[in-house]
Amino acid sequence: MQQAQNLQATLQAWLDGIGTPADLIKAFRVFCKDSQLPEKYGVALENVLSRVESSSLFTEESCSFSKKDLANALSIWLEKVQQYQTKEHP
Repeated sequence: MQQAQNLQATLQAWLDGIGTPADLIKAFRVFCKDSQLPEKYGVALENVLSRVESSSLFTEESCSFSKKDLANALSIWLEKVQQYQTKEHP
């Protein structure tokens, strides 16, 4: 649970402009790997992280991905993981 809270803090830092996209991506990938989740969670995560990577290559005006929307998608992913973990390991 602590790891999920740290991940949420990393996400908030990125959203606030403090953290880098690279730090965010690395943190989520490490969390996903360490959590030993079913493959579908990794696929869903990589879908969002690829958009985070793409958005980091462009300025805010020229990017079609909203930082807020990407952060929301990552938050939802994290919530689903926590629900899964609670169900699997009560």
